[in-house]
Amino acid sequence: MKKLKILFILPICALFSCSEDDGAITNYDLGANVVLNTSSLSNLDEDHTMEFSILTADDVSVSGVAVSTGENTTDATISGDIATFNSSLLGTLNGQEEDGIDITAVTTLSNGLPYSKDFNVVITKALSLEKGLEAITYNSSVEDTLTFVASTKSAIIDNISLEWKNGKEGTYAPTTPLGEALDVDGNEIIFANFTDESYGYNLAVKDTLYYRFIATSGSLTDTLETFIPIISQTFEAANSVSLSSDLSINKLSLDTATFYGDTNTEDGEIKFQDPSGFEKDGDTDIDFVKVGDLSGENEYYNTVDKLFSEKDLLVAQRLYEAGTAETGFSEVTKGDLYIYKITRATEDEEEVTKYGMIKIGDVITTNGGTTQTDISIEYGEAEIK
Repeated sequence: MKKLKILFILPICALFSCSEDDGAITNYDLGANVVLNTSSLSNLDEDHTMEFSILTADDVSVSGVAVSTGENTTDATISGDIATFNSSLLGTLNGQEEDGIDITAVTTLSNGLPYSKDFNVVITKALSLEKGLEAITYNSSVEDTLTFVASTKSAIIDNISLEWKNGKEGTYAPTTPLGEALDVDGNEIIFANFTDESYGYNLAVKDTLYYRFIATSGSLTDTLETFIPIISQTFEAANSVSLSSDLSINKLSLDTATFYGDTNTEDGEIKFQDPSGFEKDGDTDIDFVKVGDLSGENEYYNTVDKLFSEKDLLVAQRLYEAGTAETGFSEVTKGDLYIYKITRATEDEEEVTKYGMIKIGDVITTNGGTTQTDISIEYGEAEIK
């Protein structure tokens, strides 16, 4: 046994007996303490050696440690200053992840003083996500990576399988997105250029991919479920501005949301067009397609308001390519929606093409000393990647 010659360095709970009734400390020395070294297990570790460290004073020895949980009790095996028992005492671990399992160690001391100590064994899932995904971006070349890991104390994981389904009410089916069996320690699953044809899932924007990982260890299993919405590429936010016939502010840079006067021939990208419309400015590489009837489209963008709210660039691109592009419109009406395509040169003289939407708000004409028309618009754009 380990002998501690300086008694006061032992934890107070080991050296004194506390009365819960009045909070007083009875002044006699227990002279021993036990510490649970194996404080956590995975839910597959139903046959794992659990270990206590035994600390004793010079004149005290420990002859036995009984470990109990519920109605189950076992005598730990003592070797030197270590006491061990098997985790099978704890019963089924799967399902105990939230609260863990309480155990009590009752120690037999050579000085005849009673000593018991309570512990909580934390139970973790063998399977976990090292990197989850908030969403999969449809048809994007930017890689989205889901990483799962598997870990136990000593249990051998025989294999890990994977199932998928579409939405909460779907039915799980086997899948092998890597084209081979998953590694028992974990893998990365990379989603790039994901479309409804990927892995045979037939998933479109607004669907939700559910994955269920299943780890098998002998007759035991652990499962991990995660779900990932399928989203489109979008622009982040919309700018709200007013395009005016006032020649001092009749031009707008869509890139910077900055207005310029009619004499500026460099910075504007669109400008007011008489009597109440807009057009491209100068040699800006931009044109527009007016959005027509959307009633036959998917429910989530079958109106102008829904489409603009969704900010779906992939739909915008499709509508643009299906329409007739024009460089301007002389008259617009509140509620109109236009898709535009613009190409700009970067500081590195590379060209970047973006798609955007312009939604028309109020069109107001005032008659003062001069007639002025102001068109309220909301717009946003982004590059499709």
